[in-house]
Amino acid sequence: MNRRARAGTTRNRPKRSLGQNFLVDANLQRKIAAAAMDGPGGSGEPVLEIGPGRGALTDRLARRDVRLYAVELDDALAAALTDRYADNPRVVVVHADVLRVDLASLTGDWAATRVVGNVPYNIAVPIVFRLLTPPCPKEVVLTVQAEVADRMLAVPGSKTYGALSVGVALAARATRLFNVPRTAFRPVPRVDSALVRLTPRSGSGPAPDEASRDAVRALVRAAFSWRRKQMGTILTRHPDLRFDDDEARRALKSRSLPTRVRPEQLSPEDFAALAEALRFRPPPAS
Repeated sequence: MNRRARAGTTRNRPKRSLGQNFLVDANLQRKIAAAAMDGPGGSGEPVLEIGPGRGALTDRLARRDVRLYAVELDDALAAALTDRYADNPRVVVVHADVLRVDLASLTGDWAATRVVGNVPYNIAVPIVFRLLTPPCPKEVVLTVQAEVADRMLAVPGSKTYGALSVGVALAARATRLFNVPRTAFRPVPRVDSALVRLTPRSGSGPAPDEASRDAVRALVRAAFSWRRKQMGTILTRHPDLRFDDDEARRALKSRSLPTRVRPEQLSPEDFAALAEALRFRPPPAS
């Protein structure tokens, strides 16, 4: 099968199993590519694209003076992209699963790498947490489901505030850049999307060690699984925590928090401080 025939075959058969919705709006393609490259950057800057699909953003990024690495899982799409950029040494197509490949080793300078992608809705959250786990790239610009963007940027006390909000806030500065309507994609999904910029905090200071990150995640996960209960009850009775009453009171008092406070009233910094005050270490995964 020649290059044109292969591209035509994949164009007509998006795979639901891979969450494929291709961005076809040319104006939004330009806006997203521009947003991904906004700010200072040097010649030959490394850029990693997640899920390039048919190459709409890839084509626009490849015109810039960057070293582009495009990670695509779909066999036919990866082959078509490899053919398309065979004569462009600044574009490398990586046929791999973004959740399994060692991203930090791909670009040669992960700390200077910008990441961009229209990520599948079904794996958006795992991708976000993977990118925000040190070592982190320089910046991340992702198109995600609008509801996921709402949760990522939610503030304490709001209805959408939860574990994702806390995890993102502790790891990065997050900004919603603009909305992307469902009609910009083919096939048309059932929901709208949003473009979000994440700037990892690990570049501005020492990153917490793995044990500390795991402790905060486990505490946050437990708290929001019982989000209607008070933190005094959660800390002492949740099966993944079970601190004694004195430990719980002492930890909450260290942040001037009453035992009756609920998870959605705690700031991300409160959760991090509580995990440290409790010297909490989650049990190893079974």
